[in-house]
Amino acid sequence: MISLFAGFAVALFMFYTITPLVLKMSGSTLFNLSLLTSDMWAVAIRVLFYQEQINWLYYVAFTVVAIGLIIYSLNESSSGDGTAASTEEPDQYQQLPSEDNSIESGHSLGRQERKQQEETHIC
Repeated sequence: MISLFAGFAVALFMFYTITPLVLKMSGSTLFNLSLLTSDMWAVAIRVLFYQEQINWLYYVAFTVVAIGLIIYSLNESSSGDGTAASTEEPDQYQQLPSEDNSIESGHSLGRQERKQQEETHIC
């Protein structure tokens, strides 16, 4: 029983150690798509250890998921070369007048806003 818990702890340690590396290399979308293949590990254990027969649709599903991962990965790497980003205009941001004083006054901005709201309610 202890060995099961130890194996589970090792598996979780490996998962949480490898996850940041995968996220940094390929992004969260590809990581989430890759998690779809986790059900195939259950099917593999079912076939290898329990010698159970599985439906042929499991193979079709795994093939579709694998092809989808490959297509997404190739599409992601081809769009990451900067060609798509160069055709788009950069977003223009403006600083609101109420934000000009926020750096200087800190928390007093909230007080000023409350005073302005009270004045508008009085009038």
